[in-house]
Amino acid sequence: MTVTRIPFVFAASAWLAVSSVAGAATLPAHADGGGLSAADVQGLAARVGSSRPKAERLAAALELERLGSLSVEALSAELAELRKAPPASVPSAVEQARKAAGREGDLLDALVSLSRGDEPTAKIEPGALRHAATTVALARALASAATTPAARALVRVAGDSNGAYRSELARLVKRLGERAIPALLETRKDGTPAVRAWAYAQLEAMGKRIPADAVQTKEPEVLVDVLRAYARIGDLDALPVILSFVNADKAQVRAAAREAVVSYGPEAIWKVREAYANVAGKPAPEGAPIDVVAKELFATYDRLRLQEVYGLFDEGLRAVKEGKLDEAITTFDKVLARQPMLDRRAEAAPAYVARGRAVMDSDASAARALFEKARRLAPESAFVAQVEAELAFLDGKDLLARGIVDEAPFHRALERDPSHPGARAELARIEERHADRASRVRAFAGAAAVLLVGVIAAILFGGFRRRPRARA
Repeated sequence: MTVTRIPFVFAASAWLAVSSVAGAATLPAHADGGGLSAADVQGLAARVGSSRPKAERLAAALELERLGSLSVEALSAELAELRKAPPASVPSAVEQARKAAGREGDLLDALVSLSRGDEPTAKIEPGALRHAATTVALARALASAATTPAARALVRVAGDSNGAYRSELARLVKRLGERAIPALLETRKDGTPAVRAWAYAQLEAMGKRIPADAVQTKEPEVLVDVLRAYARIGDLDALPVILSFVNADKAQVRAAAREAVVSYGPEAIWKVREAYANVAGKPAPEGAPIDVVAKELFATYDRLRLQEVYGLFDEGLRAVKEGKLDEAITTFDKVLARQPMLDRRAEAAPAYVARGRAVMDSDASAARALFEKARRLAPESAFVAQVEAELAFLDGKDLLARGIVDEAPFHRALERDPSHPGARAELARIEERHADRASRVRAFAGAAAVLLVGVIAAILFGGFRRRPRARA
């Protein structure tokens, strides 16, 4: 008993030791997956700025950083509330903590350490260090969320307390990278001169000072927010760059660029007319407002793009007829990336199924992806029954590979496609295995019966032989 109880005692002791620090700051997420509530975030922030032991306060700050993007709204609201009435000596408090931390030290750690006693000095009033520690903890949590709304809330702090937090914010912006670009751009409209200068310096350090550089990103979501940010601040120098995306392959980028162009209003009319003349080969209607000219420009782009898309789609169909399935699927993927809801997309489904069947034995996961894509392309066609049969067959094969014999997936495959040869073959093998097993069981039972009879006979006849010898 002692051997089995000792590990449990040590595990329980370890759990209690950890929970006394980190567990004190752990709060449950909402059941709907929406992150922590505002009250929960407020509770964590209060722990960071409390008089509790240093370890508990830093654990609460770490818990804030782990909340992620689902809690950005609550984090932003808590930070906005905190910014309403900062102590006047916050700049001195941050400066003292920065000196204590050293060049490479952790500012939050220093703020928490210095505020343990929180004795007021000539320069620092009570609560300033705690206020600064909570502000830095919330800013770090927003940086960890890594979304444009989080970056907006974080960048606003750059104007607080005479810029006391700017060096820490610069470090967090560097961590955010391209995701901070939209928020930094928007300071040109909402920020003070000092904040605008600071934001400009951050963009310059990132190599994103001009529009042509700012839009160079591999993340479509960031590009969308950058385009909207330029439109929001009304930067006419960015308009030619935005116009270059009104015919982008990705629908979300294309929609954001078009929305941005129209939002410029009459100031953009000459650039839009020029773009229309270049694309349509004729001047825009005289006197037409920007929304009308923009609509004509977008419609012209759509016609041209669809012509290219249909031509590329026909190339894919020709490749299918020639038996070049890999080439056909590569072409179809390009078409669907440019026009996901193409009206003829169902015609590409057979190619994905054929390729899936070809690789089914060598790469089941790739085959499944191809079958599922085919089902999405033609969800209401009669062809989808064959696709679902293949998926059910793969389910059964996957179970067999894991040592689980289940006839149901193969029966399901035959229900969707009665002619499916693979499902029939697997069911026949399963029945054959069952028959072999039953035959072996019968043979074993017969042998056991014979052996039992022999044992009984030996006992009986052996007993009869011993009796006369015993009497003699």
